[in-house]
Amino acid sequence: MTTIDAGLLNDASRAASGVSGTPPWDWLTPAYVVFTRSVLSLAPDYPCYLGARGQLDGNNSFAALDERADGAVAQLARSLVTFRRRAWTGPKRQSLIVFVGPPQPPADLDAEFARFWDLLAALHRYDPAPWPVDMPTDPRDPAWQWCFAGEPWFTFMCSPAYRARRSRNVGPCLTLVFQTRRVFDGLSGTSVAGQAAKARIRKRLHAYDAVPPHPHLGDGTSSTRHKWRQYALPDDQAELALDACPWPGASPGTTTVAGRR
Repeated sequence: MTTIDAGLLNDASRAASGVSGTPPWDWLTPAYVVFTRSVLSLAPDYPCYLGARGQLDGNNSFAALDERADGAVAQLARSLVTFRRRAWTGPKRQSLIVFVGPPQPPADLDAEFARFWDLLAALHRYDPAPWPVDMPTDPRDPAWQWCFAGEPWFTFMCSPAYRARRSRNVGPCLTLVFQTRRVFDGLSGTSVAGQAAKARIRKRLHAYDAVPPHPHLGDGTSSTRHKWRQYALPDDQAELALDACPWPGASPGTTTVAGRR
């Protein structure tokens, strides 16, 4: 892939065939190039081998959001809906990677955390579906997860502000990864395949990062509760309080974080 449309969903095959056109922002193509090099070319191997495999096979999808553009969050919300349909019908291990720009050097991790949670809150205001009835709305509940388009997602942020946790530094700008529940089919913490996948990732994290795998990721055999604490990991081993989720409100529709256009 060599180009990405601004705010539009793309995959490697469409881009290679020239469908995606030329991005209007000078920061976008370099962000994609560095991302690809980070997950495919650096040694030792990038820890999330499922995401790396998806990139190698052309199964990952991409979107971009320029925070200066009108309607950017609404466009990204539409892209998430499109990706959800694709992720439930195509290959199982798919991710949506969203580049958020322009880069803001020098990147500050606290500021990046705020941008990440602000964006999740802003996307919620464009959610076309109600919050799932079987998912808690209060982030203090151990089972709470961020939901969109009728289902819980696993999402996490990467940023150039990470220094020690190099696995979460994949380029010059804030980068969000979104995955549907289908990614984890057959990989539960109690299954043999799930435990093997977790052990492999943890082994790679030990080799790749300058700090051990964060406690929020759980141990090698079990999944953690309060999954929101995995979305934006500290750069050290500090643990986030269970009642400190930045999600703005205990019930959908009561967001108080400053919105974006």
